[in-house]
This record gives sequence, C-alpha cells and structure tokens, in this order.
Amino acid sequence: MGNKNSHSKQEQLVIKNIQEFNQIESEKERHEKLLEYYFSNDTDSIDRFHVFHFLKQHIFQSNFSSPIEDKLIKGEYKVLEIGCGPGTWLLDLSSKYDNSNFVGIDIEPIFPQEIKPNNVEFIKASISNGLSFGDNEFDFTHIELLRLFYTVDQWDFILTELIRVTKPGGYIEVSGRRRENVVRAPIFCKIMDTIYASGSRRNLDTNLIYNLKSKFELQSNLGNVHRTEENFVIGPNGGKIGMIAQDLALGYFKAEPLVKTLSEEMGVSKEEYKNMIEKDLLEEFKQSCSESIYVRI
Repeated sequence: MGNKNSHSKQEQLVIKNIQEFNQIESEKERHEKLLEYYFSNDTDSIDRFHVFHFLKQHIFQSNFSSPIEDKLIKGEYKVLEIGCGPGTWLLDLSSKYDNSNFVGIDIEPIFPQEIKPNNVEFIKASISNGLSFGDNEFDFTHIELLRLFYTVDQWDFILTELIRVTKPGGYIEVSGRRRENVVRAPIFCKIMDTIYASGSRRNLDTNLIYNLKSKFELQSNLGNVHRTEENFVIGPNGGKIGMIAQDLALGYFKAEPLVKTLSEEMGVSKEEYKNMIEKDLLEEFKQSCSESIYVRI
C-alpha cells in the first residue's frame, strides 16, 4: 500500500502545474513555461506522462484539433478519454472548461483518486472488454493511439465502440505517432524496427496510424475524416524542445520491461543494451536529425 499523503501531494502538484499553465495566454510564454517546468525538475523522478502531454500540446498548439472549443466553453459538453493514464489531458481540459464534464478510463488506476476537479470522473476499465456506457453518451471521444497494446482485430472492435458511444454530430479524435523520418541514425532505426517487429509478431497493429483514416471512412455513419500532422527533431538539433524529447525517448528505452524485451530481441545482454542507449544512442542524437511525427485524426 502506498503513502496516501505523498500521493495526495503529487496530485495537488500536478493540478497546480496544469492550472498555472492554463493561465498563460501567450504562446511564447507557454513555451517558456514548458521549458521551466521540465528543466527545474529531476529528470529521474519527473513524471514523463505529464511532460509528454505538455510537449504534444506545444507542437499542436492545442489539446485537440476538433472544432469543439466553443462547445466546451458553453458547457454541458461530455468528453471521454480512453487510456487516460495519469489523467493529465483530462485534468488540463477540466480546469480550463469547468462547465463541461470529463470521464477517463484506464486498465491501470494511476489516475488521481483523491484530489481532482468535480467535473472529472476516472474509471478503472479496459475498452477491449467493451465500454459500459450507453449509446450516444459523449459529445467528444478521445484516444491516444495505443498501437503496441491491441491486435488488429481488437482495433476493429475498439473503433466500433468509439463510434457507438459518441453522439450523432459529435467528434472522435485519435492521436498517435507514426514512423519517424531519420537522417544518419542507424541505432535509433534499429531500436524502433525491433519494437515494431516484436509488435508485429504479437499481431499488434503497428501500422494502424497509416490506415486509420481509411478505416473511419469505411464507416457509413461517420462524416468527414480529417488528418493533421506535426513534427519535431529529437536531440540537440531540435533545440530545447528536442532535448526534452530526447530525454523522454531515453527514459522510455531504459524502462525495465523494454530493456528485457529489446535486449533479448537484439541478442545482446542487458548491460550491452543499456550501454548502447546511454552512450551510443545519446551520441547519435547529437549528429542526427531524427524527426518524431505525431498525428491526429
């Protein structure tokens, strides 16, 4: 059992940071706040989920691309996020649009359970088992592309569920990452190719982001389908934002479950793998222009 007081303080800090971020109107100041928030923390203990949220918000200049701003401000708008994680995206929106209501679900209950705005509800659940909500319940449904979690068949079911719970005239937004444009980065390519190959062997739909638009267009009860992309360079060549992205990437690659899986897939020891990440990949980022590309549909 965890320390409840420590957990509550962490929840308070996250909400405080989000509220401060939302009070900034200037994009330049928001950019500076992101850098200040990131570089003032110990990168070994910082919650990368929260930083990643603000990074995506910065590159897209928004938390969503659907035309729902006026509706959220007006209120009585109901939003669902699938795979909400620690709830950063929902906490951000709920503090800005306090007349609307927000619901997040995740199989892992790492979202705030004690301290949260009154217009947010978190539920432990998995969409792969079907959503417990009624038909046409939400005005806006959002999901980060969990491409390394679900199989091809599961994604067909998930898309059906997203459509079912979204009201006629509502919006569905799926965001995720597509394969990077890489210049002079063989180590980074090798790591990412290994991740994709491992996923493919488990029948995971690693290419979903490429054909998601066409999957939606096959649905007769959906309107227009739009796609937007933004990108940034990982590492020093991408400036301070690139350095944040680099640290997020290194932290992800050094996570223990991935260390075990990728070292085995590559046929090297854990020590050799860690050395490749901490020394070789770090040096490669200094010389390369590895683009990370994020997509919203």
